[in-house]
Amino acid sequence: MFDKSLAGKCFNAILMFLVSTLFFSCSGTRTITDEDLLIELQRTACYGFCPVYTVKIDKNGKGLFEGVENVEKIGRFSFSLKKDELAELENTFLRIDFYQLRNIYDGLVSDLPTTYITYIRDGRRKKIMDYYGAPATLRSLENRIETLVLSKKMKKIK
Repeated sequence: MFDKSLAGKCFNAILMFLVSTLFFSCSGTRTITDEDLLIELQRTACYGFCPVYTVKIDKNGKGLFEGVENVEKIGRFSFSLKKDELAELENTFLRIDFYQLRNIYDGLVSDLPTTYITYIRDGRRKKIMDYYGAPATLRSLENRIETLVLSKKMKKIK
């Protein structure tokens, strides 16, 4: 025979599981998967007080900022770009012919931070290491991403 009280308890247990899963997935650690990644910018340490952080932006303009040292925000934060801001960044990647740039800009100098910049579009992925000697257009793009992201209201991720 069918036990209504057991069915009700099972239904309530399943409902609680689904609600808690939804709650924790929204408030927990936000990640950007490789499939959704559009832009990544990472700045590394130097012997001085260089900002050390990583920025990831997905195809919808959702972003993650992870500040490590020498930045105002230490830890993990989420932010959002407006559609026109994201379009402007993508147009800049295209305008500077990002995929035709060298993969490594390096020189015989020391104590500089390294910037890694990655762009993924239409299944094409390119990562550039910029230590020294990159074209001004690439440096300008890196600085534009940094300025734009740091101007955003960010929410701390637990």
